[in-house]
Amino acid sequence: MHRQVQGFWKLGFWKAGSIVAASALLVLHPVAASPRLVSLAFNSQLQSPQQMGADELRQKLTAAAGKRIVLDERATNALGSENVILAATQSGAVDVSVLSGSVVSAVVPELGVFDIPFLFRDAAHAKAVAQGPVGAAIAAKFADKGLTLLAIGRQGFRNVTNSKRPIRSPEDIKGLKIRVIPNPIYQMTFKALGAEVVPMEFPLVYNALKDGRLDGQENPVPTIAGSRLYEVQKYLTMTGHFFAPIVFIANRATFEQLAPADQAALIAGAKAGAEVTWQAQLDAASLEQVRSNGMDVIEKVERQPFIDAVKTLDPEFEKRFGKDLLVAIRSTQ
Repeated sequence: MHRQVQGFWKLGFWKAGSIVAASALLVLHPVAASPRLVSLAFNSQLQSPQQMGADELRQKLTAAAGKRIVLDERATNALGSENVILAATQSGAVDVSVLSGSVVSAVVPELGVFDIPFLFRDAAHAKAVAQGPVGAAIAAKFADKGLTLLAIGRQGFRNVTNSKRPIRSPEDIKGLKIRVIPNPIYQMTFKALGAEVVPMEFPLVYNALKDGRLDGQENPVPTIAGSRLYEVQKYLTMTGHFFAPIVFIANRATFEQLAPADQAALIAGAKAGAEVTWQAQLDAASLEQVRSNGMDVIEKVERQPFIDAVKTLDPEFEKRFGKDLLVAIRSTQ
């Protein structure tokens, strides 16, 4: 459903004015086209990459097409979980959204290649893949799902927390009840690491950690800090096991109804928003925040044992995405 901001005339006529005079006035001063109201939604804590990207998108779009498009931005839990916002974007109840790639990959499976553990060397490697031929091929898969991919940004590398013990090796994960996004690759990865895997929507996680239904969870450091998980978790280990992209998406029908100039402005705004997330340096401040609130941070981690522990999943990943694609990603500079 597409809403329009309704314009109206404030015409002052003399009491003795005639219908003819009024009609003439309308001919001389036609009603200007009303700007289109476009909704923009995301669900994350404030000051997150999603908010940073959404704010930049709004500012750039307002500067480029502010007389034609008014962006209505809604944040945090106002509209429900990320899965709810994704479904609303597909249906057209939401026009544009900024969401975790690992959530959207449930609808666009090809995007799930970003979820493979330990696939990316660093953020620069992930950006080169996202903005190169692999990213373009993935973008083409969104149309059949009723969506348009506008840009790919960065949420960050994900790290594991828990309330039981420091994690320095896969052995330390075994038996822990770890919450993951309801995502098949996330689930199989932590099962391979020996955890008792609990898929759960993020808004439920804090209370589940607090009351002991969960021992731990995994997220980028800014999310851990912004959601105050240090209140219910003692240990943070910088495993960097998953790279977490965020995606800027639009309802396809909404996007295609925009004039070409407005489509271009929306894409440019989304790319600018994505670039802000690639450039942001959030981990240092977030690490200081969690430390100052009592978390023990294990920064020096030998990654190879973790990589070896999930090697058994390689045949499954090759089956899902193709061996050639994984070779192309690993060889991207």
